Amino acid sequence: MEPSSPAAAGSEVILTGIARSGTTLACTLLNQLPGTVALHEPMSPRMLAGLSVPDGVNERVAEFFASERRSLLERGEARSRVIDGRIPDNPYAATPGQNGLRASMVREGIVRFDKPLTPSFRLVIKHPSCFTALLGTLKQRFPCHAIVRNPLAVLLSWQTTEANWNHGRQPAAEVFDDDLRRRLDAEPDRLGRQLAMLSWSFGQYARHLGPEAVIRYEDLIATGGGALRRVAPAAGALGEPLCSRNANPIYGDLDVAAIGRRLLATSGPQWDFYPRQAVRELVDQLTSPGSDGAGGNARG
Repeated sequence: MEPSSPAAAGSEVILTGIARSGTTLACTLLNQLPGTVALHEPMSPRMLAGLSVPDGVNERVAEFFASERRSLLERGEARSRVIDGRIPDNPYAATPGQNGLRASMVREGIVRFDKPLTPSFRLVIKHPSCFTALLGTLKQRFPCHAIVRNPLAVLLSWQTTEANWNHGRQPAAEVFDDDLRRRLDAEPDRLGRQLAMLSWSFGQYARHLGPEAVIRYEDLIATGGGALRRVAPAAGALGEPLCSRNANPIYGDLDVAAIGRRLLATSGPQWDFYPRQAVRELVDQLTSPGSDGAGGNARG
């Protein structure tokens, strides 16, 4: 099948990752690079539901890449989820609302780029849940990368954000993975469903991606964005002042120790990416007397 756009090979990149792992931050950092545009969830999963696998899905994604590439070259704009016309570092509010949860601040919209672009510029399209479910299909046609994060930090973020994962559901993935949907349907416990979602996500990356295509949030922060050179080589020159939010003070109201115990009692592919000691250390950091989390800015 012929490509649907004139882009050079490797200039159309899929970015996915565990929800709340730093994929939006990765887009913000990539957008600082010359000749690179990264869009935050511009494709609705509805655009891919019901299409044949792999051909129908891959052709529709290729068409979307081509459409947004034309729009960027002709008008300097593309579809994305945005806040006031820009892709944010973090799509969720920094503080909880009246319901105790942080609300999503992004909406579907248009983002503009003033940087010069050649026809073969690197275009990155990101979606955590949907693209994670379709990874086995997408990798047949596009370079694919994933962001992962300390599994306890992910769970804690899920407890504090207003989204489907807070309830232990992942509709944008379940529509493409019947086994995941049945697994979640069969689990009555909310944290149990979240643990199943976590294991499923790591399993997708272990099954479909090589180690070089998986970027840890912690490495992204430690290198100031330089770890994204696997996605775009120019990112190796990044050196942004980033601060980890794994020990976000907002987690202080949660029963971190109990959540940590449930996580540590699991088996699964998450432990191929993170040692259990990383979870124990984060539990200690968040529960030690006088702990107030990591501080710093919210870019992580």
